[in-house]
Amino acid sequence: MFKKIYVEITNVCNLHCSFCKGTKREKSFLSVENFSVLLKKLEGYTKYLYFHVMGEPLMHPHLQTFISMASEHFFVNITTNGYLINQIAFNRKIRQVNISLHSFRLENGISLETYLENIFRSVDSLLQYGTIINYRLWVNSPFGEKIVVALERKYGVKILHEREVRLGERIYFEVEEEFIWPSLDNDYFSLDGSCMGCRTHIGILVDGTVVPCCLDSDGVIALGNIYKQELNDIIEGDLFKKMKEGFLQHKKVHPLCKKCNFYTLRK
Repeated sequence: MFKKIYVEITNVCNLHCSFCKGTKREKSFLSVENFSVLLKKLEGYTKYLYFHVMGEPLMHPHLQTFISMASEHFFVNITTNGYLINQIAFNRKIRQVNISLHSFRLENGISLETYLENIFRSVDSLLQYGTIINYRLWVNSPFGEKIVVALERKYGVKILHEREVRLGERIYFEVEEEFIWPSLDNDYFSLDGSCMGCRTHIGILVDGTVVPCCLDSDGVIALGNIYKQELNDIIEGDLFKKMKEGFLQHKKVHPLCKKCNFYTLRK
């Protein structure tokens, strides 16, 4: 059992954020047919699906269908930049919504006030259905101070310089350091280090490629393909087992992992 599995239902995004590495892969949307196959293959391996790797999941034309299908056997969690959140404001079947507030930029066409008003209105609706809300912000975000003031005003809670704050019933706020996206071209390098990839979670890209975590945006560490193999065969594969054992011994096995500082930074 994995604590969670990331499922990329699309790698298409409505924004071009400077902090996002993006992907070189062909732009695509997961089909309803393949999503159905995916769900059957993941049963028994986790209870929590996260619609997140690359892309903006709220752009998917069959999002509501996917949520309904997945919620029959899994708890659905969604990570979004918040611009399209009104599309899920009345969906009763979402366990948690993570909102990346550092995505806001003036060049995206609306004011900060409009952006936050739309989010707050949708969040108020989702909270009525028991959905957990997690606001996220990166340190030194250009509009960070104004966003914090707006959150304090909305929920009547002083955030000050806290990194994690409970704003209300099922409403949370966290601030994190910006990490280095793993890339074979990075200057960063470390042989030592652990990760929860292959241990508590895996990711599945829109084409079915199984990766160890949600930061492998280009599928460099291709552990297998969920549409061509059974998940158990992938888990029992040499690369998967070597990476997992390496992380348990605080050693990075794959070259891409040696170029990643996420786990160290978050720990």
